[in-house]
Amino acid sequence: MVGMDPNGPTTDDDADSSSDPAAGTRRSLPERVRSALGFLPSPVRWVVVGLVGSTLIVAGVAMLVLPGPGLITIFAGVAILAAEFTWAEILLRRMKAAGAATWSLVRRKPRP
Repeated sequence: MVGMDPNGPTTDDDADSSSDPAAGTRRSLPERVRSALGFLPSPVRWVVVGLVGSTLIVAGVAMLVLPGPGLITIFAGVAILAAEFTWAEILLRRMKAAGAATWSLVRRKPRP
């Protein structure tokens, strides 16, 4: 279930992942962006996150044909957009699942 709070969109999963930082848990990039920009009014935060995330995605697409880490930059742009936009959060989850599936295929031992 997706809801809204003053810091942006939340899900039921957020309640489980928002434990004490001293407990050694690591927060996701969207959560860190939300907390870093929490002092901004919501419309300003929305515009800042939109501009920075979109710029990273455009730069990542350009880096697919130019030298640079294109896929990583695209992933970072979507992660930043996920701090404010629910559609980007869903896309980020799909990208993580696809990356995990691809990684498991790469790490699998070749059959003789």
